[in-house]
Amino acid sequence: MALRESIARARNRLGRFRPVVAAGQILHREQLRPTRRRYRELGMSGPWFGLVSHSEVAGRGQGVALLDRPDGLAELEADPRFAALDASLQQGLREWPETGYLVAKGFFDAQEVAAANEEVDRFAASGRIQQHHLDPRYMNVHRESAAVAALAEDERALGLIELILGRRAGLFQTIYFQTGSQQEAHSDAFHMMTEPPGFLVGMWVALEDIDEGAGPVFYVPGSHRLPYLMSEDLGVPDPPPLLIADKGDAYVRRMRELVAGTETVKFTASAGDVLFWHHNLTHGGSGVTRPGATRRSLVGHYFARDVLCYHEVTERGALMPAGFE
Repeated sequence: MALRESIARARNRLGRFRPVVAAGQILHREQLRPTRRRYRELGMSGPWFGLVSHSEVAGRGQGVALLDRPDGLAELEADPRFAALDASLQQGLREWPETGYLVAKGFFDAQEVAAANEEVDRFAASGRIQQHHLDPRYMNVHRESAAVAALAEDERALGLIELILGRRAGLFQTIYFQTGSQQEAHSDAFHMMTEPPGFLVGMWVALEDIDEGAGPVFYVPGSHRLPYLMSEDLGVPDPPPLLIADKGDAYVRRMRELVAGTETVKFTASAGDVLFWHHNLTHGGSGVTRPGATRRSLVGHYFARDVLCYHEVTERGALMPAGFE
């Protein structure tokens, strides 16, 4: 653990140096192709490999996600794809503008779930995949595991996401969890922002039965309607010229204030259940109260196409998968 913490601190320090960030972006020129295109379309004057933040780009983009629009539900219900959905999914989408989430019980079957777990275990044992340096999670394991990719790139899931956003969408990243994240309340928007805002959907898949002791995901219904919490709202002092502000602690404090006194829901789930959530929905990981409990699960984050995708927390353009344009 000490080594992991040392590595995390070193990465954090390096990641705050503007020249280091710019150099890293240049090295990933191809993955920034969509970002470079969007920079031009939005009329941005800075270099494509430079820093980007909400205060710089807010208001430049056009459009609103379908279910964020006042007339969005009527447009959705007129879509033939909506009529083909199960009644429970239709109802969840109707409630989305108020709740900011959709629960899809039994979305994946036992065989699909078992195949993903077996392949991850096998690849981990052989060293083909490695855990993240901070905790027992695997980043983007779908790039190695066909079984995980089958879940993350499921056409039905993508279809639901595209109905929610009103635009084509694609998978940005996956995270495979072995145990509960116990992550503080947060919104994906601070970590994976879009311009215009609102064009990301998260998907969380239970890969085993998950009870309260295992540290289930929690969320705050309706919190997606709160203002987006961005860097300029945190009161962090301006850093020296060559540094990016360290916003993590300030963000956690503000989110704690926002969550205090609100209704939180724990998503206890059966294997194969899925939770979809809005770009700005407040969520996190509950505490693990049963010693040794696992919480196998898969998270996918999906960006709409034709929007600027960036990381507000680190002020850099998002490195997009091949073919994401």
